[in-house]
Amino acid sequence: MGGALRFTSREESIRTELLTDLIDVGSYKDIHDVLEARVLQLCRADHFALGCANLDGSVGLQWTSRTTMPLLKHYSEWVTQDFVFQATLAQPNRVLSTAEMLQGKKLDAMETRHRSVEAGLDLRHVMATLLIEEQQGLKGGLAVYSEGSRPFPARSQQLLQQLVPAIHRAVSRVQRLHAQGLELDLLKAGAVETGALLVLTPWGREMVRTNAATRLLEKWFTRSELAPRGIPQAWVKRVEALSRVKGMFPPDLLKDAREKDGERLEVTFSLSTILWAGNPLWQVRIIERPHWLREDWLRLLTPAELKVADGVHRGDSNRDIAIPLGSTEGTVKKQLQSIYRKTGTSSRTQFLAQGRRV
Repeated sequence: MGGALRFTSREESIRTELLTDLIDVGSYKDIHDVLEARVLQLCRADHFALGCANLDGSVGLQWTSRTTMPLLKHYSEWVTQDFVFQATLAQPNRVLSTAEMLQGKKLDAMETRHRSVEAGLDLRHVMATLLIEEQQGLKGGLAVYSEGSRPFPARSQQLLQQLVPAIHRAVSRVQRLHAQGLELDLLKAGAVETGALLVLTPWGREMVRTNAATRLLEKWFTRSELAPRGIPQAWVKRVEALSRVKGMFPPDLLKDAREKDGERLEVTFSLSTILWAGNPLWQVRIIERPHWLREDWLRLLTPAELKVADGVHRGDSNRDIAIPLGSTEGTVKKQLQSIYRKTGTSSRTQFLAQGRRV
């Protein structure tokens, strides 16, 4: 698009005001209001339209325009037939001219031209771009239109291109603010119950998690058990299965548990009161139940003695304790005596009475 652009004093003044006002925008409407009049003035255009990714996560862009909504209000129905969309999708983040987008085709043969005429708009020239991030996908788009016979000058195209990074940042800011607000709402909705919290979409994508949830996932699950985003694969399948259920949820799908070294992880799945993109979200409540034995005694016992202590806690006889351990009653009896000596107790009853975690 040519060499470095030198702004006139008027252009520099408009550009500075525009860039300053874009810093603190809080909504898509704010972005549109900051841009519209100034972009129309800088580019000498007749119409301006801003599209931003839907904040509820649904597919497509949310378009805002004072003058071109008759053309854009049903845009999703014919977007794939729009030569502007096809060209800007192929070259994102670059402002393209009408000639670059048409590539030798006649404007009057385009579906876009026919629809603009039907909408009462004589749109003959356009400059447009789509804002796309590699990791996050489509974030927004903008277009300026002219009803005049002459195409936009290269200078207007350069001016608009220089604004793209700031518009991109503004859109990202609004999306970030919305995500933070949604995260806060989800955390508030989940705060009525105890336990660590993880919120998943119906297809197992994470929306929010507490720090306690991260700690428990790292402790209780191996890397091979976790999906790429750090969610247990079994839980992803669980919410997918729950989301397919019509009617009452089977109780066995709403609960999960696992045990390790005398500790227990209890998990419950429930619907959140908050919808996202029209879909229900799943609250995954995670509670860790510590070992029944008081912590100071837990450190005193060997792994073998701890298994015997667990048997005592279950109410098993020496024989019942010995069999699954591949041991003998005599060995169990000796281990019990060692347990009593270390804990300063003399019987099963005393050991259990004084040893249970408060």
